[in-house]
Amino acid sequence: MKITKGIIPCAKKVVIYGPEGIGKSTFASQFPDPVFIDTEGSTNSMDVARLPKPTSWQMLLEEIQYVKDHPDVCKTLVIDTVDWAESMCIQSICDKHQKSGIEDFGYGNGYVYTKEEMGRFLNQLSEVVEGGVNVVLT
Repeated sequence: MKITKGIIPCAKKVVIYGPEGIGKSTFASQFPDPVFIDTEGSTNSMDVARLPKPTSWQMLLEEIQYVKDHPDVCKTLVIDTVDWAESMCIQSICDKHQKSGIEDFGYGNGYVYTKEEMGRFLNQLSEVVEGGVNVVLT
């Protein structure tokens, strides 16, 4: 076995949490070379690079995949905000199963589908980090 010592430089995955209007997006914009996926339009008054506002869960996943496939496009991918991303996830699951809401699945089942899909989402973001791009979730 070979023991190594010291800091190993690598991309980071960061979560910024706080009340509305406190400056989470502004703080995220200070990360190196950020590109935003603005799920709710909160960066409209900010001078930042952004991908088109996703109109569906599938579009959000495709934008993340694009950054994963083209890691030279930015040094930081910002998902702003993850709670709106989760809402798109839930809507996608309900549409797929022809349900009007998450509770229509029966006791807890809709939440299990959501947990599984959000897990895949986080795994995809981990792959972006492994590709050398920071990920910031607000």
